[in-house]
Amino acid sequence: MTNVSSGRPNGPGPQRDPGVLTRRMEPLGRGLAAMMTDRGVFLSWRLLCTEDPVFGTAADYPVFRVFRDGAAVAEISGRSNWLDPDGTADSYYSVSADGGAGCPPVRPFRSGANWFDVPLDRPADSPYGPYVVSDVSAGDLDGDGEYELVVLWDSEGKDNSVPGPTGNVLLDAYRMDGSRLWKRPVDLGLNVRAGAHYTQFLVYDFDRDGKSEIMLKTAPGSRDGEGRFVSQASSLDEIRGCDDTADFRDENGMVLRGDEFLTVFRGDCGQAVDTVYYPNQRIDHRLWGDDLGNRSERYLAAVAWLDGKRPCGFFMRGYYLGRTVPGQGRQSACAVCFDGERLRCACCFDTFKVSDYLERASSSSFTSDGRYKGTEGYRLGNELYIGQGNHNCAVADVDGDGRDEVLTGALCYGLDSQDRLGVRWCSFLGHGDAIHLGAYDPGKNGYDLFTVHEAGGRHPIMRYPMDYGMSVLDAATGDILFHCGSPGDMGRGMMADVGAGGSYQIWGISEVRGSDERVEMQPIMRTADGFREAEIDGRSTNFRIFWDGDLYDELLDGPPEGPLEVTSWKDGRMVPVFRTEGCVSIHGTKAVPCLQADLFGDWREEIVMARADNRALRVFTSDIPTPYPVMTLMHDPVYRAGVAAEQTGYNQPPHIGFYLGSECFRNTDQQ
Repeated sequence: MTNVSSGRPNGPGPQRDPGVLTRRMEPLGRGLAAMMTDRGVFLSWRLLCTEDPVFGTAADYPVFRVFRDGAAVAEISGRSNWLDPDGTADSYYSVSADGGAGCPPVRPFRSGANWFDVPLDRPADSPYGPYVVSDVSAGDLDGDGEYELVVLWDSEGKDNSVPGPTGNVLLDAYRMDGSRLWKRPVDLGLNVRAGAHYTQFLVYDFDRDGKSEIMLKTAPGSRDGEGRFVSQASSLDEIRGCDDTADFRDENGMVLRGDEFLTVFRGDCGQAVDTVYYPNQRIDHRLWGDDLGNRSERYLAAVAWLDGKRPCGFFMRGYYLGRTVPGQGRQSACAVCFDGERLRCACCFDTFKVSDYLERASSSSFTSDGRYKGTEGYRLGNELYIGQGNHNCAVADVDGDGRDEVLTGALCYGLDSQDRLGVRWCSFLGHGDAIHLGAYDPGKNGYDLFTVHEAGGRHPIMRYPMDYGMSVLDAATGDILFHCGSPGDMGRGMMADVGAGGSYQIWGISEVRGSDERVEMQPIMRTADGFREAEIDGRSTNFRIFWDGDLYDELLDGPPEGPLEVTSWKDGRMVPVFRTEGCVSIHGTKAVPCLQADLFGDWREEIVMARADNRALRVFTSDIPTPYPVMTLMHDPVYRAGVAAEQTGYNQPPHIGFYLGSECFRNTDQQ
């Protein structure tokens, strides 16, 4: 039997609140994975939060016993992967911790490599075109301690600014072996348009019963995974009595009228449990800043523990300044809790005062007697924050009080002392397309927030200058730590520590308005003395990822609708180390994976892609040994929230909420 040890924790490690970790972590299993390599069988499994003395809550690492074909072949402490040089494609493996029961046995992936396919039931074509895989999210839907995948299917999905009809949006759920959990896909019907900015679906265990639910916006005509209209799950008579045959699409295929719902579905069967009115109702699409229904139909979603006691679905709507009237527009947010039976809007924020709307009889957002179907969220001064949102968001407890905040672009949402939802701070730097939040700086007890900006000129209300570019903010206060202007809209940006110097690096790409010129901004590194220029060749602005076994970020990028490539810093530049062959990226020029998350195995992340024929998902995992013992990233609250929000808007990669550096370990040697 082989005995392997990779060292002991170096001191207490980063300062963490054990109560927050244990309260929020999912009860996960071992997540053992086995794959063939040219050196033997590589095994990888989870180190749980309660087994990690550096980043989690344990006093010491457990001793793992590895079994091949029922016989113990290794004892390992201080790491959660092992290479078996004597393993074969027919071997089966199990792992136990500290003499406990072994996990269910697994065999190496049938592919003979570091990936496997999850077969999908591709839906028949809609009247408008074929269905293709779009975003994917993960949750333990059936309570077995392992993750399942929720797949969103789009047919002719459109950007909100582009007219034209689309097919119905569908969602389905699969185990990793390709077996379906639901009788049929959830079908959102005619009154939910397909496109990256419309359907933001949250997969999370909201009622803390050990099984994840799915929460998202629905409408009359939406059906659940058992074929029933979601309206029939509501406790409200007026919702149950809605017309589920109604078609609210206009001549451009846009949905700008009609009832708007929010539904929670059981993860194990897809059944609708409850349906309520969407808290932030449309009222009139022109209030949001244009006549097209572009601004009113842009949504974001995240999972946040706003009160520190329970998770809620956090839904945001609208994040642009108005186009038709300077300073006009609307921005709203709400937090919705689920107790296992009913949905409840816990709090709401709105820049528009509902009582000011006089044409109630013409709006489907009001009942026949004039009652608002949503939840009022306006307070004096909220209108100052119009146009300060992003196409994405991040969640973290930025001030260390045990309660989460939600950050989107230039502002930070949170609860006040009276548990009302409001803006904690606002930088007023305007809307942007990318956001990254992380704890990269070992000298700082907190988070840095990196954003890029689409706005220039002068703010129409506040009248201060805005010069596009990229910024780093203190996530707790909104103080601008660094700003670099640019000649135009900076549509893409990256924050990562690839190992090129400093505690992390930032860079972006700017577009010059009125031309096809693209300007790559000089990379900047964060040092103990401030920010200074860095040299990084081969950089990309898509996703960061943990892959090759060191403690630095790798980058994940590729061409539109093509395979993606993992690159790692070596000899002064980013060099390719892996490629997702046979797969396509999603969301056009954004070229993102369907999902990136730590789904199983050790703390390195998996890449979930659509196979080129859209009849399977291909799941890639690292087969590179790493000596570093790190708990599953899904037990880190910031990372888990990042995975839940990853599918929203312009997808952004999840970041960890703790500092990860070699000084956290000692006597750690590569085997």
